Amino acid sequence: MKFSDLIMKVLLISLLLMAVAVCVVTEGELDFDDTEIDEGADAALKCDACRIVAAKFAESFADIQGNIVPTISPKDEEIIEAAESTCDGAWEGYGVKIMGGMERLTGPEADVKAGIVDNDPIWSRRLQDMCDELLGETPDEKTLFNTWASGNSLEEYLCKGAGTFGACTSDNWGPWPGDDYEDYDDTADFEDIHDEF
Repeated sequence: MKFSDLIMKVLLISLLLMAVAVCVVTEGELDFDDTEIDEGADAALKCDACRIVAAKFAESFADIQGNIVPTISPKDEEIIEAAESTCDGAWEGYGVKIMGGMERLTGPEADVKAGIVDNDPIWSRRLQDMCDELLGETPDEKTLFNTWASGNSLEEYLCKGAGTFGACTSDNWGPWPGDDYEDYDDTADFEDIHDEF
């Protein structure tokens, strides 16, 4: 074995040991979860999700109002049931489409139609969790219904305000609701599980 080969092996082993040492020293300090997230794209997806949730609430309220005379308001129990069943309902058929170089959430109630690129089951869970989050932060279900019944936009109320209601007005709305659940990526077990906020 040549002296130069021996030096190369020693250098390679040294580099490998240094890499292992760095990994051991920084264990728990490195967070790669958010390093590849484009905040602008994530903000657009959150806004799309909020708009979809607002449309689902409007659809639910139209369904209960359609069953009675338009000048009579539904009973409080009917309003509560309609709002809660919106969040508990099926959130299937949603996915991501590349549009104008940006990822956009699309599905039955979305403005962006067809051409789904990624229909990962996580979208049904994220939409359901966002629905719960928005409903939980609303003073009560009747407030949502009255906003809709008065002709005001639920999208405006739920998505273009401040704080929790600012998914379309903030570039950094925060994490997706429910992202901190331990089983969040385990979509196989999600079908009949629904954690409310």
